[in-house]
Amino acid sequence: MTQTTTARLEGLTLRVMVTVVFGFLLLPVVIVVLTSFTTQSFPAIPQEGVSLTWYAELLADQKLLDALTVSLIVATASAVLSAIVGTIAAVGFVRGEFPYKEQISTAMLLPIIISPVITGIALVRYFSTVGLSSGYPALVLGHTVLSLPYVFLLVRSELLTFDQDLERASRILGADPVTTFRHVTGPIISPAILAGGFIAFVVSFGEFTATQFLISPDTSTVPVVIYTMLRTGLTPTINALSVVLIVVMLLLALSSRQLSSS
Repeated sequence: MTQTTTARLEGLTLRVMVTVVFGFLLLPVVIVVLTSFTTQSFPAIPQEGVSLTWYAELLADQKLLDALTVSLIVATASAVLSAIVGTIAAVGFVRGEFPYKEQISTAMLLPIIISPVITGIALVRYFSTVGLSSGYPALVLGHTVLSLPYVFLLVRSELLTFDQDLERASRILGADPVTTFRHVTGPIISPAILAGGFIAFVVSFGEFTATQFLISPDTSTVPVVIYTMLRTGLTPTINALSVVLIVVMLLLALSSRQLSSS
C-alpha cells in the first residue's frame, strides 16, 4: 500500500468518524425540529404533511410567552453585568500585582467547575441572609455569577496577548488611564468582551439547574417552564418552543465565534 493510499484512507476514516459523531450529537436536535411541524397532537415525525399549528399555539400561550420574556430580560441583564464585571476583573488581574493573584484567579472559575446545584443552594442561602428575595434581582445576580467566568477568561486571554506598548505610548502622550482604556485598550479587546457577553447570554438563557432555586411564581424562565410541562405531558408546543431556543442559541453562538476570530 503506497503512502498516498494510506493518507487517503486515513482522511476517509477521519471524515467518517467526524460524520458519525456529529450525526449522533445532532440527531436529537433534528428530531425535535421535525416533530415541531407535526399535524398530530403528540410529538411525532410528520408523515401526512407539515403544519405550523404548534407555533401558533406557542404564540397563543401567554405562560410560555411570559417565560420567554423573563428569560430574555434576565439573560440580557446578566450578560451586560457579566461583560462589565468580567472585563474589570480581567484588567485588574492582568495589569495588577497583589498577593495570591493566581489562587484568586482560579477561584473566579468555581461557578463553571462545581455543580450548579451547589451554586444554586449557596446563592439562595446568601440571598436570604442579605434579604434579597427571589425573582428578577436574584435571577440576574445568580446568572451573572454563573456566566461571569466566561467573560473573565476571554478578556483575560485577550489582554495577555495585548501589546502594552500601545498603552504606554498613550500614557506618554498625556492620556490618563480612563482615556487610554476608552481609546486604546477598549476598542482592541472589544471583540473578546462582546463574545463573552454573547456566551453569558447563552449560558443564562439555557440555565436550569441553579435557576430552580432563584425563581418566583411570576418569574419562571423558559427551561423551568419546559421542565414543568414535561412532567404533566409532552406536546408539540414544547418542541416548537425548543426550536425557537435552538435558533436563538445557534445565532448567538455563531455571532460569538465570529467576534472571537475577528
